[in-house]
Amino acid sequence: MKRILQRAGWLLLLVSAPIACAQVQVGDDLRMRLNGTLSGGYAGATGDQTPSSHNFNVGADAQLAGDYYNPNFLNFTVTPYYNRSTSDSNFQSLTSTSGIDTVANFFTGSKYPGYASYHYTRNSTGNFGLVGTPNFTAIGNGQGFGIGWSFLEPNWPTFSISYSQGDGTGNIFGTNEESSSSTKTLNLRSSYHVAGWNLNANYTHLNVHSDLPFFLSGESGHDINDSSGNNIGINGAHSLPWHGSVSLSFNHSNYTGDFASTLQGSKNTSDYTTNTEAAIVQFHPDSKLTLFMNQNYTDNLNGYFYQNIINSGGGVPLLPQQSSSNSSTIAGGANYLFTPSLFAQAQITYYNQAYFGNSYNGSYFSGTVGYNKRILNTFSVSATIVESSNKFADSALGFVLNVNAFRHFGAWETSGAFSYAQNVQTILVTYTTSYYNYNANVHRRLGRGRQWTGAFNGSHSGLSQHVGTVSHSEGFSTSLALHRLTASANYVQADGQSLLTSTGIQPIPVTPGLQPDGLIVYNAKSYGASLGYTPLPRLSITASYSHALSDTLSNSVFSKNRTDILYGQFQYRLRRISILGGFTKFSQGISAAGTPPGNQYSYFIGVSRWFSFF
Repeated sequence: MKRILQRAGWLLLLVSAPIACAQVQVGDDLRMRLNGTLSGGYAGATGDQTPSSHNFNVGADAQLAGDYYNPNFLNFTVTPYYNRSTSDSNFQSLTSTSGIDTVANFFTGSKYPGYASYHYTRNSTGNFGLVGTPNFTAIGNGQGFGIGWSFLEPNWPTFSISYSQGDGTGNIFGTNEESSSSTKTLNLRSSYHVAGWNLNANYTHLNVHSDLPFFLSGESGHDINDSSGNNIGINGAHSLPWHGSVSLSFNHSNYTGDFASTLQGSKNTSDYTTNTEAAIVQFHPDSKLTLFMNQNYTDNLNGYFYQNIINSGGGVPLLPQQSSSNSSTIAGGANYLFTPSLFAQAQITYYNQAYFGNSYNGSYFSGTVGYNKRILNTFSVSATIVESSNKFADSALGFVLNVNAFRHFGAWETSGAFSYAQNVQTILVTYTTSYYNYNANVHRRLGRGRQWTGAFNGSHSGLSQHVGTVSHSEGFSTSLALHRLTASANYVQADGQSLLTSTGIQPIPVTPGLQPDGLIVYNAKSYGASLGYTPLPRLSITASYSHALSDTLSNSVFSKNRTDILYGQFQYRLRRISILGGFTKFSQGISAAGTPPGNQYSYFIGVSRWFSFF
């Protein structure tokens, strides 16, 4: 009884505490401002993977901001939060989350600016990504640190350095599998203007470690990925006669990666060194005419693709290729503007490549015509024809079409776009791709702030020469806003190929020759709806539901996955006081994990108040 009275006293203090608005100054130079929210109420939770709890919770979040001597000399922000489970439904969080975010800026606006930041979160709800659908839900801890400084002295080369590192661990809800990842990144940048040249140089060191759950990777036990690399680049630009310019660049990178299975004891190592070089020249002898030429060379296409995958997610297993690979291209062409709306482009490209033990050389020509002015007050179009030939005397015809549309019909607004390409060259001109993308939007104003919107979109892509490389997705969404009621709904389906990275299952660019051992084939669909109602000016009621189903196949491991989230919330605001309540129902199951689906229910009702302490 005494304990209940003590906590009730906290609630009474939260409601009745006076408001203080001021700025605190310590000595002559330090100024600080502090505001935040205190909340308290009754919370409960029960589930398959968490113990049942019913108690009175007190939560808080705050923001301390200030500066020393002058805001441009030193300014800082500290944002701690504690036991944010009091906002379960608002944050769609299943756990009591606590943490802190901090950032400090030094010498802002001077020649030597710098910064430092740190963040930490405990027992937080996060996501493990799945292409095109709501993500798997994970619960874990994470932290990160960053620091940077710049030298910006006039007439001297600029210089900046930054370092960041972060790590996190989590458990994917509905399984017994844990995942973890850590990254370390060092960046150096410099620029200088000399003899008419704008020069830039950069260096990046990246280190990624990830420990991924077996049911997605297709291996027994956990899969551990360690990747590290160095990238050095330099580029320069200089103006030329005829309103022209030249741009030169060179890049050197080295990336290594180890991919191991803890149970099988297997280990694969990838090691790639890649050099790329490019040159671009442009002239504008006339306001309507542009002449251009570009050239590039890559001495290791395997390394080029691997580097792009590492930079997009990190920790990706890719077996080394023993064959040499390189690519050299040179192209030239012209753009001409016939009228402000009608334009044309012509380009010819010569290429010489070696890939997977074969050499390829040839040329291709492309011609483009575009018309920007609306046709029938609705459409704008552009079209490209690509004709190619190679050393085998084979020729192919490619086609690209882009159509955009926009039109008013009284109170209706419609827009859309469609693009289609067949047999269009990629960086590997020996491999061709096809794709089409489309979207349509309809908007209707209903008067007095009421409106309705509907949208549909889709995409399809794949390598023309390889069966099974196709990925596609479609989605639909709609929303309705009335005077006191808002409603929305959505549906998405997607399937294709992806890669397992330290941040989840991520889409990949169309990449020929990628080892199938590292690929995940997915088939997913999801739908959801939300509703908001404001019966009184200060009272809001919201509810939302989402449902996602997916199949994943990696090597021989097949998994059926399901996630359901239902939450509702009400909030009544009275000046700085809010009475709020919420309910969350969550369920997630992953068949390959070999455990029953995880279910959790949580609810909260209480009071929160915003304070300006000083």
